[in-house]
Amino acid sequence: MRLSYLEIKNYKSVDYLRIHIDSLTAIVGKNNFGKSTILDAIQCFYGEKAIESDNFHLGTDEDIEVTIIFDEISDYDIERCFGYKTMVAKTNLKIKERIEDGEFAKKQLEKLKSDRDKKFIEVNEKYNIDYPNKCTITVTFSYSKKGKGTYKINENTNIAKSDLLKFLPPIKVISAIRTPDKETTAGTKSNLKELISLLQSENDSEDYIEMPKIDGKLSYGEIKTLISKKEEEKCKYLSEDLTKNFQNAINTDSLLVKVKIDNSFKFDFKYKTVLEDKDVPGREIDILSCGTGLQSMMILSILQSYIKLKKDDDFILLIEEPEVYLHPSLQRKMISTLLKISEKNQIILTTHSPIIISKIDKGNIHCVNKDKGVTFMVEASVENIVQELGVQISDILNKQAVIFVEGKDDSRLFSLLINKIAKQKGLETNFAEKYIDMIQTDGFDKMSFYANAQILHKDAVKTPYWVITDSDGEYIEDRKKDLMEKGKANGLNIREEQFKILSEYAIESYFLAPILLEHVFGFNEKESTLLHDTYFQKYEEALYSLRQGKGIINKKTFRNNYKPKIMFSNLDKPEEIIELILNKYYYTDVEFKRLRKKLIEEWNNQSDPIGYFIDQLDYSVLVNSKMNEVICHLDEIIGSIVGK
Repeated sequence: MRLSYLEIKNYKSVDYLRIHIDSLTAIVGKNNFGKSTILDAIQCFYGEKAIESDNFHLGTDEDIEVTIIFDEISDYDIERCFGYKTMVAKTNLKIKERIEDGEFAKKQLEKLKSDRDKKFIEVNEKYNIDYPNKCTITVTFSYSKKGKGTYKINENTNIAKSDLLKFLPPIKVISAIRTPDKETTAGTKSNLKELISLLQSENDSEDYIEMPKIDGKLSYGEIKTLISKKEEEKCKYLSEDLTKNFQNAINTDSLLVKVKIDNSFKFDFKYKTVLEDKDVPGREIDILSCGTGLQSMMILSILQSYIKLKKDDDFILLIEEPEVYLHPSLQRKMISTLLKISEKNQIILTTHSPIIISKIDKGNIHCVNKDKGVTFMVEASVENIVQELGVQISDILNKQAVIFVEGKDDSRLFSLLINKIAKQKGLETNFAEKYIDMIQTDGFDKMSFYANAQILHKDAVKTPYWVITDSDGEYIEDRKKDLMEKGKANGLNIREEQFKILSEYAIESYFLAPILLEHVFGFNEKESTLLHDTYFQKYEEALYSLRQGKGIINKKTFRNNYKPKIMFSNLDKPEEIIELILNKYYYTDVEFKRLRKKLIEEWNNQSDPIGYFIDQLDYSVLVNSKMNEVICHLDEIIGSIVGK
């Protein structure tokens, strides 16, 4: 389930706002313009923040209303309402107790299915959602000056807050106020305590404790000891991972992170995070009593650990100014971490950071302004956002030309190839570094691309620039037309010849030419042909289906199963998932799987695989492979620069 639209009425400085919410949404604007009010309204909706008498907009007597539209409701959301994970865990425990009794296991699983189906229907009726025929739900929270709050689903079904919160994805909040005096009270919800609890909740419903073989019953103390021991094991593992991330953030290995459970445990764990100086063993300092800078770096470390644990909690993270007290290099790590988390969860943030904003899709940035005490939305145009980005002409005009690329792999490949081409032409061997600024956009919907390109359009600027991108599953002309139209909509008239669109879906396709695999990794002709032909047969079929817009292949399916990077990595997926993909989508045999595994190992054995790959190949070999398409585009750019 995903939050798709938020409406706010009569709350604080907001008379009325309606905001579209995506995977990662940013709210920008000057201080006291109403950015935090938007996040506060969501917290009021969830009951995490109380509404005060002075929160009614300009003293109005009308009710405060916060309406949220949720879409993409799934089976998982319905099951969360009646605790299906716990039901499964209990059933598995019963089966485990009589592991040899197959008939008993069969009956237990049948009962589980029956109970699940029954409760599924009950939830549908209770919440009046008509799932799966309808996968959207509108929930309105109203609060009157008399202090009465009510919830309605789809405008006509009243529901208690406690029931509603079982259904909706939970929220996690990281406030902008990260001061020790606000966060040291035992038992209160602090930023750090909330996040540590989130980490420790992983797989609670599926976690088991080995019970000792005894006669009779266990005492309360014995049960407490067993559970505490299990929790301490989880804390130890988490502490080790957090220490690595934290030491990397503070650039020293002198401090260790320890996550500990409160000794007052009564089946409701409270956690505290302490730092220990290696030079002063035994002395511990609660992180909540440390300065704001260390706390911000700890928050970043916790979020990085969250990614490593591959969480699937399906929550909404509200975070105010994630850049607070972080050095620019750590701000880049923070936004990269948040982007990764937003692949499975939603994030809504407020920010003033050019670094944070530059990595977010332009369509997901909302600008707020304020006039006479009233907050309102202004167009999130490039002109309005550039002021927040703070981009300077000097930031990008140190060279004779600019090339916009999508990511670091593209930048690395193009730079290496440009230098090879330049050497072939008798030019400087470091031509790319000397004459070209390679700007990574992380996608051509990101604000950094539009902001930089707009500067290059200024009359005072004569620096030529190009955009190099893969086809992203589209026909070349369609991709070019789409990018040109997006540019025009954002005030950029980019000429057709400035676009260099590669025919393949992604650059990894160009490394899979048999002749290149043979020269670099020592595959024989039969092996390289098997790798190439097996993969590309299914890849081309899927790509054709995607471009035709027919059949079962859409962009999400293609990205998950057919993108060429699957030949060079497991895409952070478990082995069993990769095995399923190879069998289902490629019908591969044992030999193909063996060769693919060898290719991945060879590729990952290199600290700089792209650099290693290109360095091993003569120019003549590259131009006689499919890499020649990339070389031709880059050759044209070099010719333009040299001619200039």
